Amino acid sequence: DYPIASALFVTDISVPEIVDFRDNVTLSCSYDMRGHTLNSVKWYKDHEEFFRYSPLSSPIYMTFGVQGLQVLDGKYVCNESSCRLDLSLQGAKSTGIYKCEVSGDAPHFKLADKADNMTVAALPQSDPLIESFNSMYRMEEFLSATCSSDYSSLPTRLTWFINGEQPLLGELQPSIDTSIPAHDYDLRRQRLQVHFYLQGQRFFQAGKILELKCVAEIENYPELRRETKLSASLSQFDNFNNQMPLRHANTNSGAAQRSCYGGRTSLISAILVAITLLQCLRRTS
Repeated sequence: DYPIASALFVTDISVPEIVDFRDNVTLSCSYDMRGHTLNSVKWYKDHEEFFRYSPLSSPIYMTFGVQGLQVLDGKYVCNESSCRLDLSLQGAKSTGIYKCEVSGDAPHFKLADKADNMTVAALPQSDPLIESFNSMYRMEEFLSATCSSDYSSLPTRLTWFINGEQPLLGELQPSIDTSIPAHDYDLRRQRLQVHFYLQGQRFFQAGKILELKCVAEIENYPELRRETKLSASLSQFDNFNNQMPLRHANTNSGAAQRSCYGGRTSLISAILVAITLLQCLRRTS
């Protein structure tokens, strides 16, 4: 049992830190009445009330129009210890401070509340895109690839990894930022190009595998990290199927030339011998 004048508490509030404007969200709070009778639970956005639960009144649920959100019909449930409701968002206007306020009944009418901030943004919907990357390369070849982030209302940072290592500064081109207006947001897209020669220890130690990875991150929100990884095989020659036969062909050609030269020498020697014999016969006669 608690003293009748003791305070009541909101023990927990759950408000998403950041959400995409296309999503519905769930808000909830839990409270300890400490012996008080629950009079009402009220939800506010930026000090404007948009939902009320009053178990001692009729109707027990009430919703109020507030810019930037809409309480989904029938998507709420509250009782003596917790209150949960689902909202439909309306873009950037839905960003704000959301507060759960709990009040006790007469004669003390104690109050308690907790609040948290929610940012509503246009978040990336897909992983970064890597373009101009092939499935096979040869050592010493020059490679150039581009990574593009998905459109977002929050700044995105792109990072390349080549076989697990970040590229040198000279291997990166300046980032290109493209923006378009949509859904009441200024949506931005980043493009970052990397180019380098396939040479050095980072490739010789990789077991003839080239791996490119592009990571897209939004500052302060590690849970929004996205990445794309692609792999290619590395070879020492232009074409394994054609290079070696060409070498054999060159070797056979040299042997044929030497055989030809040897045959010509033998023929000349035979002619000289025949001429010498003819001269000898003439002298004898």
